Amino acid sequence: MGDHLPDRLPWLEHALQGLAFWMGHRLSLFHEYPLPEGALVAEACNLIQANLPGELVLMPECMYKNLVPPRAPAQNPPSLARADLVICTERAKLIGRDGNLASVARYVMEVKRGKATRQLINEDLTRLYGLLEASHPRTRCFLILVCEGFAPERFVSDGKSILRPQPIRNCQGHFKVRRSLKAAASFSGKKSAHYVCLIEVLRQA
Repeated sequence: MGDHLPDRLPWLEHALQGLAFWMGHRLSLFHEYPLPEGALVAEACNLIQANLPGELVLMPECMYKNLVPPRAPAQNPPSLARADLVICTERAKLIGRDGNLASVARYVMEVKRGKATRQLINEDLTRLYGLLEASHPRTRCFLILVCEGFAPERFVSDGKSILRPQPIRNCQGHFKVRRSLKAAASFSGKKSAHYVCLIEVLRQA
């Protein structure tokens, strides 16, 4: 399991490193006001857009029902659910946000605050896995976990990603932490650093 992982995405990792630094900057100005999830999604959108390869387009807030083929199985994600960030090939411009993007969607991402409950994080992982099972074979699914001033024990140990495959509740697939980007006041401040974890949802090997 996990021996043949999909390629890493340097442009995405670079954008998420910027998100970690941005979060540290914002919290140094407004340390008593935790950033809402909407602000994290908006800044992730800005940074990904700035680093996106030219042949791809970013389409935020896409309906899950538009990310699977029209005849997809009934167990797919709820029709009213929206994915935070969807990256497609340029053909998506011709289809439009309200059209079916299943054939052109390449990366589907949910953004979650690190202090979200385990249940909410699991729900995102489960939803992404449901999409992965029904989507185009080239589509990849990610959870971006943003942690303000702490290391998420489920995903990070001693400042580094926990690399072993971890099961997704009630699913046949698993997830792996592909990268953990951090911004810290000092090298020794691993526990109090700001972390952005890039977690990929994967099919059963």
